[in-house]
Amino acid sequence: MYLYHNNILSIPAKLLYEDWSLLSYNNYQNLCKRGKLIRTKEGKGSGNTPLVSFYDLPHHNGVDFKQICLEKLGNPKDVVVRNQLENYLLPDPKAISFFASYRKADGKSLSEDKQREKATNCIILNAIQLVFKDKGVLQKMFGRKSTLIWQNVSEAVNNLNTDKWMHSLPGNHRILQRRFKEYQIESYFTFIHKGEGNSNKLKIKGDIADYLLATYCLPIKLSIPEVLKRYNEEKEAYNWDDLTEAAVYNWLYQPAQERIWTLARHGREAYNRKFQHTITRDKSNWFPNCYWGIDGTKLDWIHYDDEATSKMAAKLKIDVMFDVYSEKIIGNSLSFTENHLDHFKTIKMAVNESQARPYYMTYDHQSGHKMQRMQDLYSSLVAIEGGTHHPNEVGKHNNPAEQLFKRFQQQVITNFWFSDGQSIKVRHDDNKMNTDFILENKHQLMTTTQLENAWKLAVIKWNEAEHPHFKNQSRNQVYNHEMPIKESLSLFEIMDKMWINQTDPITYKAHGLNMKIGDDIYQYEVLDANGNIDLEFRRVNIGNKFIVRYDPDFLDGYVQLCMMDENKQIVNIANAEPKRTHQNIPVLMKEGDREAWKRDQDVKKLEFERDLKAVKELQARTGITPQKEIDNQELEIKLQHTLTKVDRTKLEAAEYDF
Repeated sequence: MYLYHNNILSIPAKLLYEDWSLLSYNNYQNLCKRGKLIRTKEGKGSGNTPLVSFYDLPHHNGVDFKQICLEKLGNPKDVVVRNQLENYLLPDPKAISFFASYRKADGKSLSEDKQREKATNCIILNAIQLVFKDKGVLQKMFGRKSTLIWQNVSEAVNNLNTDKWMHSLPGNHRILQRRFKEYQIESYFTFIHKGEGNSNKLKIKGDIADYLLATYCLPIKLSIPEVLKRYNEEKEAYNWDDLTEAAVYNWLYQPAQERIWTLARHGREAYNRKFQHTITRDKSNWFPNCYWGIDGTKLDWIHYDDEATSKMAAKLKIDVMFDVYSEKIIGNSLSFTENHLDHFKTIKMAVNESQARPYYMTYDHQSGHKMQRMQDLYSSLVAIEGGTHHPNEVGKHNNPAEQLFKRFQQQVITNFWFSDGQSIKVRHDDNKMNTDFILENKHQLMTTTQLENAWKLAVIKWNEAEHPHFKNQSRNQVYNHEMPIKESLSLFEIMDKMWINQTDPITYKAHGLNMKIGDDIYQYEVLDANGNIDLEFRRVNIGNKFIVRYDPDFLDGYVQLCMMDENKQIVNIANAEPKRTHQNIPVLMKEGDREAWKRDQDVKKLEFERDLKAVKELQARTGITPQKEIDNQELEIKLQHTLTKVDRTKLEAAEYDF
């Protein structure tokens, strides 16, 4: 039996787990906890029967609970229950007046049935709009599942008594939703056929046309009645003709006018979506590694974040290189940033995968791509014969990587339960996350480290999936198609290109060398062949500046310290390894820690003794000593004048002349 509880159409829950045996009681409880079933009444206490929302009945294990309910209990409109939407159906005098005064091209008015039908359409849409303004009422009437709301709204509209509420709204929920959105923009004109009212189109030309179009172009987005009101205020001064709202509407929505006001009224993005001309690429002779496209974006996955108040975040970003011909992901990077290092890692993986140079490569205008070091890398990476690279044109949406990203998100990324949807801009509920579900299961969210494996799996799934244009072939298989032309990259060339030169030279200081990459600082030190601190290198290089070459994937290995020679060529002076750290708390020391600490600790003593010895030897060779300087100054003070070297020599000789 159907009944309303808290204004929600409901059925007794026991029908599901007792009378119809669709699931066990434990499974019923589990579905309620997961939000798959919406309880409208708990049923606690003796004699209380739990109720569940009819509109939120799910598909479960291949069974359509709602359809079975309809078969068992009949359609809700056939039982004695009041359609709750009727509570919000209020008369609309303006709609009634609009359709009553409307005149078609032949001057005739609409029939009374048509006037009533169209006005009723507006009354129903007004009611839906009123319900949507109150989230609490919306959930009570049409359920909490955003993906099912419009299906439930459509059911309510279709269940209205048509003898009382004669309307012509579409029965399909998607078309009804589209009509509702049109009504919010066009108001009563939504139900006026665009072919009507054209008898006035000959009057709209010249100054009249310019005035109407310019007024409608204003970014304050005046409605057509507001435009006509302004027109009527000016028409007597210019002796302009009378116009109807229908005539203005139909003229403005002709393609020649619509493209003008769309650009001025809504901006370039809206204009491009509807009117921008596009070029169709000839892809018939493309092949693997012919065209590479790289793009980066936020990863639409939620992860555990101990620093966040909610313990949830979605901070990870991905950088992906696609082989456009096969659509295979040949390189990628997962991190918290999207800078040149991420591009570099992605390209390195792509080069190692392909062992070939691309003939064409495009990217977006992100600053990391425009850095000189990346531009130099791209220029050396593409094919020597005919290879080229460039950023995609701003606002053209012709980046193939961006288009592949959209399908990658739809087909793979959003299928993981911890996805937060495709974008805040998406319109379809199927592309948005189920917030309630995520919150209920946030304790199962992965850390960013754990998500790395999920990301690797996502890439594998995409590459192993069937290519949309090559039947029964995966993207991996298409990538292995024959290449009619190919410029290979040798292992040496790959390694050479995968090292980055730090733009600004870095000073090697007493503690070693600090290199900042992104927000991280890395410390390096030069060691000798025995793994000890290289005292000779320190002796001659502390204070010198070096060009540092490094591999971002090998920062825990070593970096090269280079200088320019007389021919402006970069030459490697030494390799520096990550600076060792030492434990100074005895109880935490491991075997060998104390000895290692002592070796590094002795460096300061050894260097001091070495340099002190050099000072003594220098003084002995030259005879220039602090004591000699003291004696000279005492003699000058005694004689009250400065001695030349000759006088000083004579004076010293006289001291020994007996």
